[in-house]
Amino acid sequence: MNEMLMKHAAAWLDAGEPVAMATIVRIFGSSNQPLASRMIMTRDNRFVGAVSGGCVETDVYEAGQAVMDEGRPLMLHYKKVENPVVEIGLNCDGKIDVLVERLDGDLYTLLTEPGCHTNVTLCYPNQPLTPGPLHAQVAPDSPVSALPPEVMHDALVALDQDLPVTVSYPDGRVALFEPVLPPPTLLIFGAEQVAVPLVRFAKLLGFRTVVSDARPAFATRERHPEADLVLHAWPEEVIAQVGVDRRTYVVSLNHEPRFEDAVLHALVGREMRYLGAIGKPQRRAERESRAEVAGFDLGQLPFVHTPIGLDIGGKSPEEIALSIMAEIIAVRNGRSGGMWHSGQQHI
Repeated sequence: MNEMLMKHAAAWLDAGEPVAMATIVRIFGSSNQPLASRMIMTRDNRFVGAVSGGCVETDVYEAGQAVMDEGRPLMLHYKKVENPVVEIGLNCDGKIDVLVERLDGDLYTLLTEPGCHTNVTLCYPNQPLTPGPLHAQVAPDSPVSALPPEVMHDALVALDQDLPVTVSYPDGRVALFEPVLPPPTLLIFGAEQVAVPLVRFAKLLGFRTVVSDARPAFATRERHPEADLVLHAWPEEVIAQVGVDRRTYVVSLNHEPRFEDAVLHALVGREMRYLGAIGKPQRRAERESRAEVAGFDLGQLPFVHTPIGLDIGGKSPEEIALSIMAEIIAVRNGRSGGMWHSGQQHI
């Protein structure tokens, strides 16, 4: 849930103003905005957020005014149009279903409650005037609710996958599942210069950031003021304190083999979402050689991304940090990270 949008919504609700909310509940093909993107609006041409690249927001705003006036939700459908000057629609080849409804205090509370659960929006997309939205939360320990068992099951699957998803059901309803989980963790070993912009980018993207280093001169709050946690400790101690799980993204910025090897040994048997290590291509062969001499099985670890990051040709700390975060986001979204246009796939 976008915190900035909800802050505006809270301010308008606290002021006693009517508020409408538009949500992308289903996408066919491509879309300028991802699933579950929202637009929050009130009177006097005030709105925040978007459900397209600017193509349909004016129409959505007008629908929001009608919803605030009449109190009834609406389902809007948009597709690509040939002449955007005279038609309202998208500039891409996809289609989107947008639910517009009143946002009151109860729905606001449900959507913004922290924890470990899935927010469910169950509605009829093929009934534009009567979409009948039902909102609920499903957690691993949820009791039996008004939701059908199959919806409860799919909500827990979505929570496990940690990505918004839409599922269609035989009765014509669709459910938008939005997992609500604590922020993923970016665990950085090596408080090098690259760690500073890496933390900055990661926090912009919603990550909890931990910077650690065994060298006391590097692991200081003064050097890394934006990190959520700065630890002066060896990797084994860091992992014991912070923990590592499948929502943890681990980055080793250590150039010295003794520090990188300590990280790898400390991670044995741990589940994580991503493991990357800085260095040139030959670093992988050197790592394998050291492991063989030490009798250490690298197969106990997930794939180590080396060289770390996407190949954008960056040399400065900021460019290197950007390439690292780009690769992490690609991995998180199950993508390869190549360029969009044909013939330029490098990953």
